[in-house]
Order: sequence, then structure tokens, then C-alpha cells
Amino acid sequence: MARTTTSPDRPLPAPEAIEAVFFDLDDTLVDARGSWRDGFADAITELHARSPALQRLGSPTAIYDDWFRRYGEEAHRAAGFGEWQASFTVESFERLVAEHLGPDPALAARLVASYRAAAPARLAIFPDAEPLLERLGARYPLGLISNGPSELQRPKIEKFALERHFEVVLVSGELGIRKPDPRIFAMALEALGVSPAGCVFIGDNPTDDIAGARAFGLSAIWVNRGDWRAPDPGEADALPHAEVRELREIPALLGLEGG
Repeated sequence: MARTTTSPDRPLPAPEAIEAVFFDLDDTLVDARGSWRDGFADAITELHARSPALQRLGSPTAIYDDWFRRYGEEAHRAAGFGEWQASFTVESFERLVAEHLGPDPALAARLVASYRAAAPARLAIFPDAEPLLERLGARYPLGLISNGPSELQRPKIEKFALERHFEVVLVSGELGIRKPDPRIFAMALEALGVSPAGCVFIGDNPTDDIAGARAFGLSAIWVNRGDWRAPDPGEADALPHAEVRELREIPALLGLEGG
């Protein structure tokens, strides 16, 4: 159920005061985490079936959640949380193989190739994403601001023909700046000729999306899919103006007639 939060500045704008609505991509409109998890499971299923060492770690999806995802996060952290690099995936598979099966670069390389083929095929759009984009797009200009390399993000946008919904699409890897940097929000708003106070940003990441949007003066709706720790009440800059579990809750939250 949607809920509003006590924001230190203002409530969500009234429907008639909204100038534009901006969206994040991964895990807001498309199920990126699900595709990574399922693609990983596809890549290691055959090896898992004949490897007692991997079986002791759990199911393929459990190995993703408990081991592989952590390896990737550690590589990302070591690189200073900049853009995701293809090398992080390679490093994660190399660690998984080395730590649990013994060093085998050739095996790791085969798993990387299998994963990179499987994960994009597993990508799905959330079922309530298209209806929301159609609904809001009929009334407001829409924009998309996505963190990630162009070679990863553009195919996701193209797979579901999402660009047709948006008047501006910004991909951080093409710009050299990424959320929560205020410059990427400034570019998006300038492209549409709108003001921060009249804009709403919808995203799943409390830091990049919510705190980033709020710092630039936008209202922010947090799509809480359970992947991120909720901001503490004392983290005022990261508190959303409203929180939803599903995109279908947003029209009513924005006060649009008929929900």
C-alpha cells in the first residue's frame, strides 16, 4: 500500500502543479535484479548439477544471492562506486570458481559468456510499468534517467521500446556523470524546460534516485521492492515524499482521478 512520508520540505505536488515526471530504469521499470539472478542460475545449472562443492553452497539462485552478488558489490566498492564495469562480472566468476572449485580461468570465462547470453534474455518489464507510462504520459512530459554503461542500458530500453514514452532519455555512461550528481538532473530538467518544484522522480535506489532527486529540489517517490535498506528517520535527505511497493499505486498517490 502506498504511503506518504513526513518530508522536511513539502508534500507531493498537486496533479495540476506537476510539470514533468522522471523515472529510473533498473528495478523501477524493468526487473534487472531478477534477470541477473535468473541469468546466473542458467549459466551455472549444468556445472552445479555435477559439482558437490557448489551444491554445498545451496541452489544456483542461493549462490547468486549469498556469494556472486557480494563479489560484484565488493568489486564495485573497490572501484569507488563509479559506473559498473564488465570486469566486475569477470572478477566475480573468477572468485567463485577459484574459492570453491579451484583456480580455472577457462571455466570462469565460459561461465561469463553463458551469463552474458542468458541474463538479457531473462530481462522482463514489470507488468504495471507500461500502463503507468501510458497513464502519466497522456498528461505529463516524461523523462528517463538511468545509471549504467550505454552498452547495458540501451538494449534494455530498446527491448521494450521504452524510448517512445519519454521526451528525454539520459544514460550516465554516455555523459560521464551519474545519479546522484545534480548535473544529470539539471540536464534532464533543462531538456524539458521544467522547474524542480514541479517535477516528480520515481526510482528504487534511496541514494541515487531519492536523495539525488531531492537534493536538486524534485519530489521523490520510492519504489521499495525490498532490495535496499529503508532510510532512517534521521536521514532526512534520503526520505522519499512517498513510498510504494508497486507502480500501480502511483496514479492514486498523485491524486489522478480514478487511481
